[in-house]
Amino acid sequence: MINFPPRPGPVPATGPGRGGQPLVGEPGHDAKPPATHRPAAGAAGPGPVPARPRRADGLTLLGEFAGSGLDRPVELARRGDGQVVALTELLARILAAADGTRDVEAIAGRVAARDGRAVSGADVRYLIADRLMPLGLIAAVGGATPSPRAAAMFTLAGRRTLLPAPVVARISGVLAVLFRPAAVAGLLATLVAADLWAFRRHSVADSAAAVLATPALMLAVVGLALAGALIHECGHAAACRYGGARPGVIGFGMYLVWPAFFTDVTDTYRLSRRGRLRTDLGGIYFNGLYALVLCGALAVSHAEVLVTAIVLTHLDAARQLAPFVRLDGYYIMGDLAGVPDLFSRMVPALRSALPGRRRPPIGRPAAGGHAARAGDAGPVGLASGTRLTGLTRRARLVVTAWALLAAPAIVVNLLMLLVSVPFVLPRTARAVWAQLEPAGSAIGGGQVLTGAADAAAAVVLALPAAGMLFVLFLLGRAVGRGLVAYRRRSQAPAGGAKNSSAMPSGSRNDRPLP
Repeated sequence: MINFPPRPGPVPATGPGRGGQPLVGEPGHDAKPPATHRPAAGAAGPGPVPARPRRADGLTLLGEFAGSGLDRPVELARRGDGQVVALTELLARILAAADGTRDVEAIAGRVAARDGRAVSGADVRYLIADRLMPLGLIAAVGGATPSPRAAAMFTLAGRRTLLPAPVVARISGVLAVLFRPAAVAGLLATLVAADLWAFRRHSVADSAAAVLATPALMLAVVGLALAGALIHECGHAAACRYGGARPGVIGFGMYLVWPAFFTDVTDTYRLSRRGRLRTDLGGIYFNGLYALVLCGALAVSHAEVLVTAIVLTHLDAARQLAPFVRLDGYYIMGDLAGVPDLFSRMVPALRSALPGRRRPPIGRPAAGGHAARAGDAGPVGLASGTRLTGLTRRARLVVTAWALLAAPAIVVNLLMLLVSVPFVLPRTARAVWAQLEPAGSAIGGGQVLTGAADAAAAVVLALPAAGMLFVLFLLGRAVGRGLVAYRRRSQAPAGGAKNSSAMPSGSRNDRPLP
């Protein structure tokens, strides 16, 4: 069972324009429509703006993104479906004033009074129609409010709720006390002592051999692993609650072809960087506490199967630290950098690291880009195809270092995958058949438990091969789409449309804010 990473990433509020930037306009600028796009006084805006605009149902303003790696302030809003959107300060002020009691002129007056900047009703109408409404932040005049979601690589699919938010709130409220500094220090010290005792007094090899030789023990280990995965998610929720945020549901879904748990801790985006990092590490901390409980059970029961369960719990905690896939380590790196979605910035980071490439200064367009205009949806850095423009120096260094480590690891793993497929698939098929034959015989002979254990072993054997095929399918589909898009761009007439409504990729909801 995979413990999916802790949260979804914000959808950048990029409306029509040269998409791909992390925010609409330039944070810190007025973000008004260019003069050539502003509607005349009394004219209808680019879209059907309600007479008295109001926020979409379920929308929550989370405030400023604390510890952001961007060099200008970023405001966040969470839609009712859990998707988080990054906004400039001006758009956040408009959204806060759009409560359904004010018309666009009143909203403009309120924003101007609070921000001290000149904002007209035409500006507000344009930004609502062209920026806020397409992202599902302002309720439509009639019909359903559009709710676009960010597309991201290798995310959780088929999400289902296991524990509803009220239940998670009660559980996390009880467990949050375990994150007090004195409790953390004492429990971790006890864990070290318990591990030393367990591995000195008991043989890991003997325990593993007994588990592999006994189907009932294999099922027991699988059950303990599932319990540990659920406890891991409770750790994320408890850390979220301890920091002052509100955890959502705990659920399950499919990560590629593997079942996975997730925790919705999107609300942690209102916390400081320290609070988000605590939530990232909360699951791993609870892995340690679960191992401590297993050590206590081993001391009382002397059941050697628990030694294997303890080892697997520690291995799972170590695996969660991998920063190259969407596990806890990936989100730890993102919070250290203050950048929600690292994968969307990998290619620009690698390009910026190439020798001889000129890095555009922060807040200015790259060479070849046009001058920034307030309200333009993203001229900065697009000429060089980079999303590193607008990041602080610290964030750029962290993102680039991560990309330089992640890219070779991903490439090596893909090459190993391609090389191993012809050998793995036939051997996996033979191994699965070898497990299914005795399973059928055992069930036919009335040994249901033994048959179920053999069938479960067959499924476990088949999952890696199925995952390999699915990854190759996703890779082939991405390459195919990229070639089609490149061909279309190359065939497009020069000076083609610059206004693209394509949403940039990026998502973080295990906090599944994805």
